[in-house]
Amino acid sequence: MTQDATLIPIGELLTKSGILSAELLSDALNKAKERALPLGKVLVMLGYIKQRDLKAAVEAQSLINDGMVSLEMAATALSVVAKNDVKLPEALGQMGWKKQKQGATNRLGELLVEAEAVTWDQLDEALKTSQETGLPVGRVLVFRKYIANEVLLACLTAQKLIREGVINREQAVQGLKSVRQRQISFEESLQQSGFYRPPARRSTPLGYILVQAGLLDQNQLMTCMELALTNEKPIGEVFIEERLLSRSLLKAAIKVQEMVDNGTLTGQLASQALRQIFSEGCSVVKAIAHACVPRVEARHAALMQELLTLSGLADPKDLAQLLGAGSNASIDIEKELLLSGIVNESMLYALLRGVYLIEQRFLVQEDAIMALHHCQRNNTSMDEALRDLGWTATTRRRA
Repeated sequence: MTQDATLIPIGELLTKSGILSAELLSDALNKAKERALPLGKVLVMLGYIKQRDLKAAVEAQSLINDGMVSLEMAATALSVVAKNDVKLPEALGQMGWKKQKQGATNRLGELLVEAEAVTWDQLDEALKTSQETGLPVGRVLVFRKYIANEVLLACLTAQKLIREGVINREQAVQGLKSVRQRQISFEESLQQSGFYRPPARRSTPLGYILVQAGLLDQNQLMTCMELALTNEKPIGEVFIEERLLSRSLLKAAIKVQEMVDNGTLTGQLASQALRQIFSEGCSVVKAIAHACVPRVEARHAALMQELLTLSGLADPKDLAQLLGAGSNASIDIEKELLLSGIVNESMLYALLRGVYLIEQRFLVQEDAIMALHHCQRNNTSMDEALRDLGWTATTRRRA
C-alpha cells in the first residue's frame, strides 16, 4: 500500500479521475464548511457530481485504504463509472481486477459487530448512508442511535492502539465489550484486564484542547478522529482538510499543547490563549504572556524589577524611577517598559512568561534569570529558551 494512496481525500480522488474540476471542488469545500455539511452531500446537492459517482468514489477510497487497488487504477475505474454508467466492481473488472478474499480486519464497523455493539444489518445500513452522505460510518451509527458517543470513542481508541501495536484485535474486542457492559472507559477496561499500562505522563489530546477553546465542537472532533484513523493521517492534517483550522492556527495549537504537556501552562490558560490567537491573529508568544499575566499588578512589577535588575538587563535606577518599586498601580507598566526602551516587545513577553513560571514554581528566580539571558542573546521566546536549556521536552507532533 503506497503512502499517497493511503492518504488521498475523497475530493482529490474525484478530481484525479476527471469527474470533478479543482475549481468546483474548492467551491464545494467552502460551501460545506459554511453549511456544516459533509463534502459528498454538498457535491451532489450542487449538481457537481451524481450520487452514483459519489458512491463509487467512497467504495474506491475504501479499496485504496485497504491496499486492494492502486490510486491510478481507482481513478481510471471511476472515470469509466462516470462515462459508461456502470458500477465500480464492473469497471475494475474490465481492467482485469479481481476482488481478493479478506479475513477479519480492524475496521471500525467489524470491531463493533464482533463486540456486539451493533448488528450486521445496522452496519450495512450505516455503510449505505455513509456512501450516500459522505459521513464517516461511526458518526452515522451515533446519529442513528445504534451506539453512544462513548462507544464510538472507545472503538476509535481501540483502532489507534491496534495500529500502534499496543494491543491485538482480540484484546480490543474484549475491551469494547467491557465498555458497553460496565460503563467504563476503554483504557480502564484494558488496564483491569492486564492488557495495557498507560504512560506515566499522559499527553493532553490536541482535539480536547481545541474543543475546550471553543474552536471545534465534539461532533467535529469525533468525525475528524474517525477520518484520521480511516485514512491513516495525523489528525491535524484532517482538521486542515476539513477546513476547520488553518495551518498557522494548527501550529499554534501544537505549541500550546506542548506547554500543557510540559506542565508550563494550564489547560484553562491554553484555551484562553488559543481563543485570542484565533480572534486577533496575534502570535503564540503574545497570547501566552497575556493569558498568564493578564494584568501587571504591584507584586508582578516588583518581581519584574528584580529579574531585570539581577539579570543585568536594565539599570536599577532607571527601573526604580519608572516603576516606583512596583507601588504605582496606576501606570501601564508594560507600555512604560516598551516606551522607555528598557525592553523590546519579545523580551517583555519573555519577562511576563518568566513571572508566571516563577509564581507557578516551575522555575526558581535564578533559573528565570538564566533563561532571560538566553532569550536576549539568542532572540528567542521564554519557551524556546526552556527547550534549548533542556528544561522542557520538544513535541514530535506534526503540524
